[in-house]
Amino acid sequence: MSDRLSRKSAIINLIGMPLAAAGVASVAAAADAAPKSGTTPQASVMYVAKSTNGKYCKGCKFYFGSPTKAGGCSIVAGSIAPMGYCVAYAAKS
Repeated sequence: MSDRLSRKSAIINLIGMPLAAAGVASVAAAADAAPKSGTTPQASVMYVAKSTNGKYCKGCKFYFGSPTKAGGCSIVAGSIAPMGYCVAYAAKS
């Protein structure tokens, strides 16, 4: 076999590499944009679905999602109620 590249191989490589890199970059950007749910079990942070102390998940900096429907938390695992509370609560600034 020859050590030289054919023109066809060179053109395919020149066109294909930037397209592949652009595809990888767009997938990575989409993954970074989506919030990530936490892994801490709800029981470990004493999570309750209905707060009794006036502090609510929807007002916490770790909560993401709708203020009226269940969302997520970047610390706590699972579905999080906007009116819930846990000891990891930190007010949005």
